[in-house]
Amino acid sequence: MTMSNTVNKIRHSLMFMVMLFIWLVLAMVYFDRSVPPFDSLIRWLMPWKALRTIPAEAELQERVSIMQGLLEASDKVADVAFIVVVVSFALFSAYMTFVYQQRQRRVHENQLLLIKNREIARRNEFIRYISATIAHEFKNNLGRIKRRLDLLTDLPEDVRARINNNMDKLFADIDIYKKISDEREAALVDFSKVNLREMLVQLAEQHSDLADITFQGKMPPPTIFASPTLLRTVFENIIDNAIKYKKPEQSRARILLSCSLDMDGRRRYVSLSFKDEGIGMDEQQADRCFYKGKRTKQGWGEGLYFAKYVIGLHAGKIRVGKEYTAPGRGTEIIINLPYVEESLDV
Repeated sequence: MTMSNTVNKIRHSLMFMVMLFIWLVLAMVYFDRSVPPFDSLIRWLMPWKALRTIPAEAELQERVSIMQGLLEASDKVADVAFIVVVVSFALFSAYMTFVYQQRQRRVHENQLLLIKNREIARRNEFIRYISATIAHEFKNNLGRIKRRLDLLTDLPEDVRARINNNMDKLFADIDIYKKISDEREAALVDFSKVNLREMLVQLAEQHSDLADITFQGKMPPPTIFASPTLLRTVFENIIDNAIKYKKPEQSRARILLSCSLDMDGRRRYVSLSFKDEGIGMDEQQADRCFYKGKRTKQGWGEGLYFAKYVIGLHAGKIRVGKEYTAPGRGTEIIINLPYVEESLDV
């Protein structure tokens, strides 16, 4: 509670107590009697009584006349007191109503500001995720280029040194980009029809010099409603992880991709499975790989952390297939995406 609120509460309380005292005084005047301990106020509250005293030697007619004058004066003052009570009560009620409405308006404005601040905080958090992920993807792409350059065994050492120097500068520029990036959510989360099969085939061709990606099963990946940019980034992260963490004796990564339609309650999901034959991970690593700051020694975590966030934006799920995943055997990443193609043209 602020000092201003405390002062306002004290002021309203004092005003209410003053009004109660005034109404009590007016009530005593109206009923032509005082209430203890206000007996001493009679001469100020009811002065007409002191002005119209009845002499001891007065005749009956004179006494009746004086008492009639006292009664008429009391009636007039009582009428005035009643009108003052009604008018003051109405004004006080109107004032308290105005104060209450003002307070409710401020409360409503504060609630709106709180909601706006939460929305701004959510958008800022999303921008932070996107900025970090774009930088992460730049680094991944540079890493792919570097790995491809390593395949060129006849590259002169001075050329290789210059290329490495240029890459170091690019990595430094990426770190700066992470601090000044101002991308907005609306441009990044643009949902539309996405042909999963076409996207995955393009990714397989893009990585064909570093990985063997094969499709298993009769069910082809369907068309769904999603963000093409973000979803492609998720798939690239998974494929790139399979390439980076292949077994040392493997010259190329091997990835097996399968698709199926599953039910989760009343909702249909497209289930995509990415199985590689790399170094794999144990159960503890599988539980931690999607959480930021919990990355393993091999580096799992940042890309999959973003993947989990993106799949969450699509109302989907991502997990490690623990039935297949094991050290020395490989890793399986399973993605469930809502299948809503039938409602796109409604």
